[in-house]
Amino acid sequence: MIKRLPKRGLLNERWQRLAQRERQWLLGLGAFLLAVLLFMGFWQPAQQRLDKAERLYQQRLALLIEVQQARPAAARAESAQPLSTHLGETARAAGLELQQLDQDGQSLRLTLSGEALALLGWLDRIEQGGGRLQSLSLEPRGQQLEARVVWLVP
Repeated sequence: MIKRLPKRGLLNERWQRLAQRERQWLLGLGAFLLAVLLFMGFWQPAQQRLDKAERLYQQRLALLIEVQQARPAAARAESAQPLSTHLGETARAAGLELQQLDQDGQSLRLTLSGEALALLGWLDRIEQGGGRLQSLSLEPRGQQLEARVVWLVP
């Protein structure tokens, strides 16, 4: 059976019978235990949550940096100049003939011609570099390929 705890008066009487030195030791032990309980119950869990949040922040920051570095170089360079300028320069560099370039609001219309492989390669590079293609029509013109392209302007 469970033994009943002594009543309050009995505890008080036992406390009074203890020597002053023993009372001080018990009070010191009680204060130490209270400090340990406060540390284990409040401070340590808060520090663990803070450490976990800092690790999560560092992981996400590293992931952001990794994603930004993974962007193609063409996409990073494109943001420094207008899309029309970028498309015109890259088309000429690919050996394509730019016949028409019109911009209206959110779209940029181009008509260009050139060797089929050069034209298709240019289209692929622009898309890989972050260009957003809205529409495309291709027509063969002898040994050349003519493209009418509409790009979305960011």
